[in-house]
Amino acid sequence: MLKMTMFARRLPSLDHAEFDRYWREVHGPLVTSLAAPLRIRRYIQTTVEIDDPVQEMLRQARGTLAIDFDGFGELWWENLDDYRAIRSTPEGLAAVAEITADERRFVDLSNSCLWFGIERPMIG
Repeated sequence: MLKMTMFARRLPSLDHAEFDRYWREVHGPLVTSLAAPLRIRRYIQTTVEIDDPVQEMLRQARGTLAIDFDGFGELWWENLDDYRAIRSTPEGLAAVAEITADERRFVDLSNSCLWFGIERPMIG
C-alpha cells in the first residue's frame, strides 16, 4: 500500500480548535465523498491535543522538539500507479482540485509537509 502523510499547520487566522473543527466536520466528509474518483482506500485524521500537559512531559522525557503541527492526515492507495491514475480522468482531476482548494481554507500549505511512504507493519 502507498501512503501519503501530511503534517498540517493551521492558517494563522485560525486557532487550533477552529482548524480541528473544520478538518473534522467539513474537510473530512469532503474527502470521504470523493474517495471513489480519488481511488482512496483509507483516510485517517490524527489531531494533536496541544493543551494536554502530558505532551510536554513526553517531549521532555525523550528530549524531542515541541509539537509544531496541528495534526496529520493519512491517505492510502493500492500503489503508486493507482494514485497516478487519478490524474487520467476528468473526475479525478476535479476531485484533486476540489480537495486542494478546500485545504487552502484551513491549512497553511507553505508551512506544512507532505510525502509518500510505504508502510512496514511490525506489529499487527
